[in-house]
Amino acid sequence: MNILVTGATSMIGLSLCKRLCKDNNQIIAVVRKNSCKLDKLPKTDNIKILECDMQDYSLLSGMYAEEIDSAVLLAWNGTRGVHRNDAELQRSNYEANMAVLQQLMQMNCKNIITAGSQAEYGLWHSTEKLQETAIPSPNTEYGKYKLKFYEEAREICHVNRIRLTEPRFFSLYGPNDFEGTMIISILKKMLSGEICDLTQCIQLWDFLYIDDAIEGLIKLLETQDAFGVYNFGYGEKESVSLKSYIQKMYELTHSASILNYGAIPYPETGMVNVNPCVDKLKSLGWEPKVSFEEGVREVIKALQDY
Repeated sequence: MNILVTGATSMIGLSLCKRLCKDNNQIIAVVRKNSCKLDKLPKTDNIKILECDMQDYSLLSGMYAEEIDSAVLLAWNGTRGVHRNDAELQRSNYEANMAVLQQLMQMNCKNIITAGSQAEYGLWHSTEKLQETAIPSPNTEYGKYKLKFYEEAREICHVNRIRLTEPRFFSLYGPNDFEGTMIISILKKMLSGEICDLTQCIQLWDFLYIDDAIEGLIKLLETQDAFGVYNFGYGEKESVSLKSYIQKMYELTHSASILNYGAIPYPETGMVNVNPCVDKLKSLGWEPKVSFEEGVREVIKALQDY
């Protein structure tokens, strides 16, 4: 298959491209011009690199003349911190992805995956597992524009008989993750023996290792009757507190750090649970294979080798 991937040098993009190479797919990797991560993509003949900034996505069909079988749209700026409420930035993400959608129709693409986020649901205070049927109520510009893009893309794809699926990622982690994420930042402190200031960590949480997320994306690519939103998380049968994950990290690092539970107050919005139901994804035959302990060991190894 000819598969176009935007955001190909992101943590998800790199892992997906490596996995797709194993099945001898032709990958069209769309990356920013002069990307510093370009050398991380596999050196193989079945990856064609298109250097194109997001504001120029309307030019993609002119850069690649062949038809596209499938596309995975991972590029999105400002996914963390204060940038999540930068309305102008988030609107530009939406516009760039709408431009990609129009280009893919010109390239006769019939299978599109958008990169969704738990932010599209908004704050989840319930202890019940969050299902795809929950009414979205995003509270950030990031979540609002992610949802706006998905809903408009869904209508366009329906009219044009294009199969559209959206994985809504919850807490992914892995060795190549952004250094500011909770797992990476806390593991670094634990490995160096620094004090770890934390919330009470009694909220419910769920972590999914990158390799398992990629296998979920492969299922969405290959399952012709898959449509709509799919939650991506580990999906523990019994919900688990964040504190239990922190304690496991502490155990695996053999750390001497002081764990300062309660040093960081919960925000005004209150304690939020990250607790997805992943039964819909499992109905496609997907099951997570990497336990939290196994995944954290891989992250620790990468941090120590760095």
